[in-house]
Amino acid sequence: MFSLHTIFVVTTVSQATTALVLALLAFVDRRSHGLRPLAVACGLHTVAIFVMPMWREANRWIPEAISAAFLPLIFFLIHEGLQSLVQERKRPSGDRYPSAPAVMLLLAVMLLVVLLAPWSQLWSMQIARCAGVVLMARTVWMLWESKRGNTRIPALVTAALLACIFCTMLVRIPLEPGIPASPFLLLLRKLTIIEVTLLAFSFLTVYQAESKRRLDEETRQDALTGLPNRRAIEERAAAEMRLSERTGRPLALLMMDLDGFKKLNDTWGHAFGDQALRVIGDALVRRSSEGNFVGRLSGEEFAMLLPDHTVADACRVAEVLRAAIAKLVLVEGDQRVKLTVSIGIAIRFARETTWTEMLRRADVALYRAKLGGRNRVIVCEKADYDGNVEFQRSGIEAGGHWG
Repeated sequence: MFSLHTIFVVTTVSQATTALVLALLAFVDRRSHGLRPLAVACGLHTVAIFVMPMWREANRWIPEAISAAFLPLIFFLIHEGLQSLVQERKRPSGDRYPSAPAVMLLLAVMLLVVLLAPWSQLWSMQIARCAGVVLMARTVWMLWESKRGNTRIPALVTAALLACIFCTMLVRIPLEPGIPASPFLLLLRKLTIIEVTLLAFSFLTVYQAESKRRLDEETRQDALTGLPNRRAIEERAAAEMRLSERTGRPLALLMMDLDGFKKLNDTWGHAFGDQALRVIGDALVRRSSEGNFVGRLSGEEFAMLLPDHTVADACRVAEVLRAAIAKLVLVEGDQRVKLTVSIGIAIRFARETTWTEMLRRADVALYRAKLGGRNRVIVCEKADYDGNVEFQRSGIEAGGHWG
């Protein structure tokens, strides 16, 4: 069986390597803020198990106090790093760092541990372990509550490792004062070191899963507006079509086009046109209800999927959106530019299994709204629509309702 010294050496090398890899990844991937606290945590653990023991020969209680104070700090950094990687929603920029009360409480515990060390190194370490246990329990619960698909399994594996460390430390806390040199306690120490080493490796697995999730998200996101792009819209539409076919619930589609977009670009420049698209996208997101799905199809065209919406429901939503956007004004120099959108509406027919026909009908309705003077809502309900968009467009007359 491996000696405690051998396990220490292997763990030190592993922790130092993991800390270096995490630090390099944090330097390369600046968007992944969770890597930084995890790299620092691994680095501190390396110092605690390798540098501090060598310092003890010169001075006994100072390195013990620092090692004990490192323990709650390490688990605090682990919690913050993992939360940043696996949390369901990204934190706002102002909430990127931990709350002030949490930091103050951590500093108070660390100060207590350091001040208690000259009188009782054992109880100083016990307090540090208790703080670590509390932080581990909180981290395990946070990982268990994680809902992200890509990071779900790595998060659960990391939670299981933290739970093992949690249980091991719970057993060690009452045993340390009474029988510090017992074979069972030495076994627990070895087990703790192995568990912590595996935990460090799990950080890399969580980061890999989170990187894949971000890459998948970016391939489905429009770079200009931040909305889902056409690929994401098509994937969501396919899922909604299957659900509508299976359950019989209605499904509506709004297709929206920014009026006079070419004139905006020609008159005030493409930067102004890009700003108009971002403003429209923000307005659509703010006024979309839960369950609705809005994205940018291409150019100045946007789409919104409305599950459980009949024609009448879709018309009400479209009119609210149209009226809200008509109130938007962009300022360019001394000019005030009003924005409007034309909206075409289509619903899913019972025979349809793909959204292509519904999209074409919405496109025809949108085209008719453009011909009718723009800044209006038109519905295409024609059940015997043959899918020939150009043919249908050529027969449209301005004004009225087509259905």
